[in-house]
Amino acid sequence: MLLVAMAVIWHLATVCSPPLVAPPKDSVGRDFASYYYAARVASEGGNPYSKAALEAVAISDGLREEVHPYFYPPPFLWLVSFAPAVDLVSGFQLWWFLNEGCLAACCMVLVTWWRPLGGAVGVVVAAFVALMYGVAYSAELGQANFPVLLAVLVGLALEPRWPVLGGIAVGLAAMWKMSPALLVLWWALRGRNTAVMAAVATAIGSSVATLPLLGLQEQLGFYRYVLPGLQRGDYNGLEIKIGMFANHSVPNLLHQLLPSADDQLSAVARAASTLFQFSLVGALGYLFRFPTTDPLRVGAQASTVLVAALLIPVYTYEHHLVFALPAMILSVLAVARGWLPRWWVMPLGIAVAVLLFDLPTIRRIAQACQRVPVLFFALQEAKFVALVTVGSTVAWLGAAAAVVESRPPAPRPV
Repeated sequence: MLLVAMAVIWHLATVCSPPLVAPPKDSVGRDFASYYYAARVASEGGNPYSKAALEAVAISDGLREEVHPYFYPPPFLWLVSFAPAVDLVSGFQLWWFLNEGCLAACCMVLVTWWRPLGGAVGVVVAAFVALMYGVAYSAELGQANFPVLLAVLVGLALEPRWPVLGGIAVGLAAMWKMSPALLVLWWALRGRNTAVMAAVATAIGSSVATLPLLGLQEQLGFYRYVLPGLQRGDYNGLEIKIGMFANHSVPNLLHQLLPSADDQLSAVARAASTLFQFSLVGALGYLFRFPTTDPLRVGAQASTVLVAALLIPVYTYEHHLVFALPAMILSVLAVARGWLPRWWVMPLGIAVAVLLFDLPTIRRIAQACQRVPVLFFALQEAKFVALVTVGSTVAWLGAAAAVVESRPPAPRPV
C-alpha cells in the first residue's frame, strides 16, 4: 500500500506541475479547445467538422485565433455536452477532473480484472501510471484518452460474464474514437457474437441518440468526408507533419520512406499502409485462432489489439501511448511470474523504460545528435521500436501455443 500511495502522490505532483515544455502562445485550452468549440458550434446548429466555424467562435471569445479541427465521431459530442454552459478555461478544468476520475477508474478495473494473475497487479499499475510521461502529457493537453480507455477496459472485463454489457461499453468507445472497433473484430474472430451484436447496436443507437446534438447530414458528412481522409493522413485539415519527431506509427515510417509533396500519404505509401493493416489483422487472427478462457491469454490478446490500434493510424502521438499501458503491465507481470523466457527480460525491460521515459528529453538528445543521422533516426523511432517490442510480447503470451495455463503447474512430489 505504501508503494501505491507513493505512486499516486507522484502522479498528482506530475500532472499538477508546469509542463516540461512551455505551451505555445494562443493555446488556451490546448487540444481540448477542439472538442469544446465543436460542442459549442453544434449547440448553435452549426457544423463542428468545419474548422472555420470553430475558429469563428473562438475568435468571438477573444481567447484563440486558431483551433485544431474536430475529427471525432458524432457521439463523442456527448462527452463534452457541458461545453455550452461554461467558458473554455472552466471547461478545461472540468475536463481535467473527468479524465483524472476516468484514469483512477481504469486502474481499479485493471486491478480487479487481472487479480487472478497475482498480487503485484496493483503495484505495477500504480507505478506505470505514475511514471509514464504519456499519462501526464495527456492531462496537459486535455486529451480524450482516458474516457475511451475506461470504456474499453470495462467492456473487456465484463464481456466474459456479461457479453451484452461488454459489447455496449466497447461500442461506445468505438463511437468516441474509432480504433476500439478492432476489439469488435477480435470478438468476432473468437465467436463472441453476442458482444459483437451489442457493440454494433450501440454504434447505431448512439448515433441516433446524437441527433439532438448533431443533424443527420452533418453526421453523414463525418463518414463521407472526414473518416476516409483519416486513412490518407488528412485529419480534417490538421496542419501537423506526418514525419514529425516521434510519430509512433507504421504509416509514419512509410511516409518517410515514400514521401509525398504535402502532409498526406503518397499513393504508394497509402497502399503499403493498407497492406500492413490487413497483414497485421491477418497475422493476429492466425495467432489467436484457437478459443481460450484463460485470463492471461485473453488479457494478452486484448492488449495486443490495443497496441495494434496504435501502429495502424497515420498519427500516433505520445499521449496515445496510454493505450499500451495494459500491454506493458501484463508483460511485466508475466516476467515476474516466469511466463516469459529469461533472455527476453532485458529487451522487454528496455522497451518498457523507453515507453515510460519523457519525450522532450529524448528529443533534446536527438537534436544534439543530428550530425549522426543513424543515431538521430534511432532516437526518433525509439518509442516505436519499444511499442513493437511490447506488442510482440503480449502477442506471444496470447498465442495459442505460448501459454497453456495462466498459472505455472504445481511441482510434482519427489
